[in-house]
Amino acid sequence: MEIDILILAVYFICMFIVIYQMALSIEAELEDQVVLVPDVVSLESSVRSQLVRQGFAETAATVLQPKEGALPKAVSLSLVVPEPRSLAPAEDQPDEPDEGQITVQVLPQGPHPLQPVNGLTVQVVNQSRAVQVIVDWDRSSVSRMTNEIRRVIRHTPGMRLDLAMPQASSVVNPNQYLSTVVASEDCFGRSADNQVLQQTAPVVDIPKMANLKGPLRNYSLDLVVQLAPFSGRGGRPIMLLLPFRFVIEPLPAKAAIPLVNWILKR
Repeated sequence: MEIDILILAVYFICMFIVIYQMALSIEAELEDQVVLVPDVVSLESSVRSQLVRQGFAETAATVLQPKEGALPKAVSLSLVVPEPRSLAPAEDQPDEPDEGQITVQVLPQGPHPLQPVNGLTVQVVNQSRAVQVIVDWDRSSVSRMTNEIRRVIRHTPGMRLDLAMPQASSVVNPNQYLSTVVASEDCFGRSADNQVLQQTAPVVDIPKMANLKGPLRNYSLDLVVQLAPFSGRGGRPIMLLLPFRFVIEPLPAKAAIPLVNWILKR
C-alpha cells in the first residue's frame, strides 16, 4: 500500500513538472503586448473649441466609442455639419438645411504586439450629400515623445518622388471612403543601390518607447482637414486641426496558464 502511494506521488509530481515546463514554454512564445490608448478628451475638446470659434455648435463634434458609427473597429471622431445645399434637384430641397456625418479614425488602437508601427492608417467616411472632405497632408504633422514635429508623408505606389515636393491633398467626396497609410518624413531614405525612396524606420518605435517614462510614451498625428460645400455655394468651408494623440501603456506580464500565474506569485 505504501509503495502504491509512493508511486502515485512520484507520478503526480512528474506530471506537474511536465505541465509546468509546458506552460513556461508557451509563455516564452507569447508576444508581450502594449495598449495604444487614444486621448479622446483632448480630441473632442479641441475640435469643439475650433467649431465654436468658427460659428458652429460644439455638439457637431463627438468621439465615438468602438462598435459605434461608420468605423466601429475603434475610437473615431464624428463630425455632423450642416449641408446648405445638397445634390438633389432644387424642387426636392428641404426648407431647412440637413446635416451629414463625417467620420475620421486613426489606427492602430488598443492591444498591440511589442513591435514597431511602420505606418498609421487614416480612414475617412463621408456620409454627407454636399460636403467635400479635403485632407491636407503637407500641413499635417506627426510628433513623438518630445513633441518635435515631422511632416506627414502619405504612402503612394512607387514612391520615387522627392520629399521636398508638395503632396496632393486627398479629397473625399460625398458618400465616399478613404483609407491610406502615412508616416513621417524622417522615416524615409534613399537606397544606396538605385536611389529609390523607401521607408527605413518605423513611424512609432513601440519597443523603444515602451521602456520610457510615462510622459514620454506618447505620439500624435495632427490632421489638417477642410470641410467645403461641394457646389461652392450656399455655405462656407470649415478648417479643422484634428489632434489624434495616443499613449503607449505596457500590459503586465501574465502566465500562459492561470494556475501557473497563481503559483509564480507565491
